[in-house]
Amino acid sequence: MNHLIHLKHQDRIGWIGLGEMGYNMANNLQRYLASIHLNMTVWNRTSAKSAKMHHHGAHVAKTIEDVVAQSNIIFTSLANDAAVEEVYTKLIALAGEVNHPIIFVETSTIYPALATRLSQAILAKNPQHIYLQCPVFGRPPIAKAAKLIWVTSGDEKAIKKMCLYFTTMSKSIIHLKTPDVAKACNFKLIGNFFVVGTMELLAEGLTLAEKSDVSAESVLKFVEAVFPAPTWVEYSRKMVGGGSSSVAKAHKDEGGFSVDLGLKDVGHMRQLAHEKGASVPVADVAYAHLKQVQDQGLGHQDWTTLISSLRVNSDLPTYNEAQGEHGYDHKMDPKHAYEE
Repeated sequence: MNHLIHLKHQDRIGWIGLGEMGYNMANNLQRYLASIHLNMTVWNRTSAKSAKMHHHGAHVAKTIEDVVAQSNIIFTSLANDAAVEEVYTKLIALAGEVNHPIIFVETSTIYPALATRLSQAILAKNPQHIYLQCPVFGRPPIAKAAKLIWVTSGDEKAIKKMCLYFTTMSKSIIHLKTPDVAKACNFKLIGNFFVVGTMELLAEGLTLAEKSDVSAESVLKFVEAVFPAPTWVEYSRKMVGGGSSSVAKAHKDEGGFSVDLGLKDVGHMRQLAHEKGASVPVADVAYAHLKQVQDQGLGHQDWTTLISSLRVNSDLPTYNEAQGEHGYDHKMDPKHAYEE
């Protein structure tokens, strides 16, 4: 594999998927590449984000074929398993037609078995190619600030080569030190389990507080003083931001993660737990609350709106009903968090 570990100025980087996450990540990487007089080639299903990347110096490919022909490193950031499978079906077919080796860096949250299947299919097409599974932790504002947490799995030498690029988009990198690409998917789902579990706990606590005539502002102050972790503080503020709290108004319009995508991830957690024989009752409860929101036609909204299920189940009005305003209006196409 020594022929893959070459000088950075020989790298030709491609990027597929420019949703909220993908665009912010790609933009940070492009900024670094421009500083060393290089540019990436980008492709997206819709043209608006591609045009913005072109403004920042990236070359816009007309087709995925162009990306493969012009790149020896290709990052992908896509919405869900179906989108990843669709794009990689094309990439795998094209991988068998090129002579140059390509490192594929898949950053999406997908089911472990899919990562294994993609890795095996790419290797079967051409043993020179490498597939890395490198999911990231962080919401769009974190991606924009280049403070994501990256998780790496796959070929060790290829990961070492890629670390310079990863650091342009992250605050830290967790190396799993395994060639098994499924392990990074497991890790990402477990990490997201802690996130959704925190969100479920906060939603229940905030609901109990309101039923007990304890102000949301007081609960927020407690959370900030005792549990000052970003996840606790930001998600509690977003949940209270559905109402009239002046403390949380500034957090209402932050980029987020849709209920639809949340259900996809929690569904993966539950499936993984079932396959491994693990009990995850918190995931089961959170899934039910997210599904209740989706069934109301609100799957496009931020997944912190799972609190609305608890409010309804606790005979509390939704924030819209209570305040006469669009409390939960964090609207987003479920594809926007990662692609389109």
